[in-house]
Amino acid sequence: MVSTASIPRMVSSVVRFIRSLPPAYRLGPFGLLLAALLLGTSLVSEVGTVDLIFVTGEASSGTAAREVPFNETPFFRATLTVAPCGVGFHLLSDADYATFLSNGRLPPTTIDCNRTQAVIRSRISHMVTVYNGNPRPSNVSYEIGVEFFAEEHPYALLSIPGSLLGLGSTIAIAMTMLQRGTDKLAGDYPGKFGKRK
Repeated sequence: MVSTASIPRMVSSVVRFIRSLPPAYRLGPFGLLLAALLLGTSLVSEVGTVDLIFVTGEASSGTAAREVPFNETPFFRATLTVAPCGVGFHLLSDADYATFLSNGRLPPTTIDCNRTQAVIRSRISHMVTVYNGNPRPSNVSYEIGVEFFAEEHPYALLSIPGSLLGLGSTIAIAMTMLQRGTDKLAGDYPGKFGKRK
């Protein structure tokens, strides 16, 4: 069991040992730790709004397709701000639209009056409205707001000092190890390696 009186002596011996180490051994690990923190921070990402648009139109009876400018980014939120009931809005990627043209099949409804918001992770260039009713309904107006998102790395520049610090610390530690190894060999075999001054 360590006594209270021996703790200061232990601390003092540890301090003396650390001071006896070469600077690269004393400061290198802290440099590597700080480099890791900087590099980790540089990878932090945030999602921000880059644009906001509104698309208006009229849904006619039956099925109708139109082009929509929802391809600015592959990550956006569509909100049906004017939501007529009875109309289903299908937001289609190029592959979905090609399938619709070939066989008339549509994916599940993206937004309608019951589900007025949807987060999309695809570039959308076409929209199909499906408006069925009996008797034949008249056209209804709609408005869709689209908020485009983009992933940003606000601390990306920290990767530059982080990389330099990590590389410098690694080189300093490696060079110190090489120097100490060479000096040890020179001391063990003075006839072969000579004595460094």
